[in-house]
Amino acid sequence: MIEDLIVVGGGPAGVACALWAHQLGLRVLLVEAGSAVGGLQLRSPYCNRWIPGLHGKTGQEVAASLQAHLKAAAVPHLVNFAAAKIQLSADHVGWEVSNERATHSALYVVIATGVKPRSEGFLESGRVGIGPGISMERLDVVGKRVAILGGGDNAFDQAAFAKQKGASCVDIYCRHAPRAQPILMRQVEARFVHIGPFRADQLSMSVNGTPYDILGVQFGFQVCIPGGLRLPLKDGYLDVDRNGAVPHFPRLFAVGDVTNYWHPCVTTSYAHGVQVAKSIQNELQLAQSMTSLPPASLLANAA
Repeated sequence: MIEDLIVVGGGPAGVACALWAHQLGLRVLLVEAGSAVGGLQLRSPYCNRWIPGLHGKTGQEVAASLQAHLKAAAVPHLVNFAAAKIQLSADHVGWEVSNERATHSALYVVIATGVKPRSEGFLESGRVGIGPGISMERLDVVGKRVAILGGGDNAFDQAAFAKQKGASCVDIYCRHAPRAQPILMRQVEARFVHIGPFRADQLSMSVNGTPYDILGVQFGFQVCIPGGLRLPLKDGYLDVDRNGAVPHFPRLFAVGDVTNYWHPCVTTSYAHGVQVAKSIQNELQLAQSMTSLPPASLLANAA
């Protein structure tokens, strides 16, 4: 059976889109590459202080609540389904989403595949963490010298967490003026923030020649785009219009961090998912109303 909508990606944006579309009466299937929905929240054992009404909940608890909501609302979804290819159907009426085992079809596809931490040549190891959350939490920083690379929110957050866990020294290296939120920057004394060009070497575990025990790579994120499509990018993210539609690709939408449409966070991802679900419902209702109109000749005779 062809669905009205397939949502590719089970982070906050994808779950919100699938949930709303399902409750608006559309036939929906959500597919997620990982073993559980939740997106980047699955990586976070920390309390997410930015989600209204969820004070004290960790990112992983937020992810679990998304899974529970899908189940309670009976939204059809598949995990461990990595969409290897997305393509127009042979008749160009709908879309096909495939992995090595199966193909699912729908009139609309929403790409909600989000982002992943940038590595920029570094490799995770027992002394190197890439991206925030569990990648850093698994490292033993007690009594260790730690260098955090990057100047965004996650760099300052991870520096503060390392210090709280007992690191003997935590330095931040950023090539340009820090762009983190002031509330996060206040967690780190200015004398430990080094601004300007730097050379970090994983082999020697050093930054500008200074040795460290642990390196935390916090260079931000890059988009994850399924195979089979060459899609328009803007500043490295999927380009979408105000409704979330991908220009020049009929019935293809994208939501959440993969688009960088709004400031990326859980709450904006929820809102973007809802917006796209409503946009698709409006398009389907318009198409149905047009096909239910009497033929033009009958309208002319009636006049």
